[in-house]
Amino acid sequence: MKATDTFRNPAFGHNCAQAVANKYKELYKSDDIVKEYAPYVGGRAPGGLCGALFAAKEACPEHAAEIEADFVAACGAATCREIKTVTGTPCPFCVDTGDKLVEKYSSK
Repeated sequence: MKATDTFRNPAFGHNCAQAVANKYKELYKSDDIVKEYAPYVGGRAPGGLCGALFAAKEACPEHAAEIEADFVAACGAATCREIKTVTGTPCPFCVDTGDKLVEKYSSK
């Protein structure tokens, strides 16, 4: 299952951060990662980051800088506001990018 399978899917109702975090929940130190990541949507992640990027960085904190650089290269920006107003990158693409980056860096 990909993170995009649960993103905005009525059966799950996950936001961007929840979708990435839920797929890789074993990498977090939380018993209820879906509830914990509920607020990180629409630019409400720390620093205004895209929720998918924030969740990816939290999953692999030792690779946070590389994840952010790769995310920006793929999506055009790191913050939700810039993604929505400047780059126009669709949210599902950001979620998929966050998913792939966690997959890439969690195995290193």
